[in-house]
Amino acid sequence: MSLDRTRRFETLVGGISIGSEEITAGTLTGRFIDLTDGREVIVSNRHVLEGVPGKTLVLQPGKYDGGKPSEDAVGKVKRLAKFDSDKPLPWWKKIICFLFGWILDEWCYPEKTPNRLDAGVATFEPTDLKRVLKGGVYMDDGSIIKVKYTVDGDEIVGAKVWKSGRTTGVTIGTVVDDKASVKVWYGNVWRVFEDVVLVKGLARGGDSGSPVFLMLNQQPSEDDALCGILFAGSSEYWVHCKYKYLESILKVRWAP
Repeated sequence: MSLDRTRRFETLVGGISIGSEEITAGTLTGRFIDLTDGREVIVSNRHVLEGVPGKTLVLQPGKYDGGKPSEDAVGKVKRLAKFDSDKPLPWWKKIICFLFGWILDEWCYPEKTPNRLDAGVATFEPTDLKRVLKGGVYMDDGSIIKVKYTVDGDEIVGAKVWKSGRTTGVTIGTVVDDKASVKVWYGNVWRVFEDVVLVKGLARGGDSGSPVFLMLNQQPSEDDALCGILFAGSSEYWVHCKYKYLESILKVRWAP
C-alpha cells in the first residue's frame, strides 16, 4: 500500500482518514446526497462522526492523524443513526401496563429495536475552500475509482467484496453470512446488530467507515456496486451494514 491515507487531502473521496473532533480517526465512506434536503454530505460510521449535530466539527485527517480544528475542519456533524431505540408499546399493552404495571414490572419495559446501522452524516463546509468532495474511492496507488452502482446488500453469500480503508487500504474478502447477528464492544457498552454482513477479510482499527463494494470481476473496478459500510473488523473478519439501511434509516444516497 503506497498511498498515505492518513494525510491531509484536497480532494476528498472514500477511503481516507476522517473523524469528528471528539474521536481519534476512522474512514470516510464517501460523498452522498442527503435525501432530506438534496445537499451533498459526508458519510461515515456514527462512532467516527460522534458528536453534537450542528456543533461538533469533522476533521480530515482525523485528530489521531494530526487533524486540527483550526485548519482541517471539513464540516459539522449533521445527524446520527440512533442506537438501541425503544420499540413503541402496542396500544393494548399500554392499557394493561397503565392498569397493572405495578405488578407486571419488567413485562412493561419497552423492547429495543435491533440495531442495523452504525452511520452518521456530516455537512461539507471546509474552512479551506480549495478542498473539494468528489464521488469515488481511493485505490492504493492513489488513483480514484468512481463506482457508479449500488445494491441493497442482500443475497450475497459467497460473493467477493472489497473495501477501501484508512488503515489497511484495499482488501478483498468473501461474504460468509449476509443475515448475521453480532455483538460489538463500543468501549463502554455492548451493542447487538442484526441483518448485517460478515466477511472473511482483513480490516483493522481505523478502517471503520470503509465503503464496501460487491466485486463483479477479478479485481476492483468501476463496474462494481456499493453494498455497505464497514463498522467492525479484525485480521480475519469484518462486519458491514447493508447499503439499503443507509437509504432507509440514514436517508442518504451514494453520489458517484
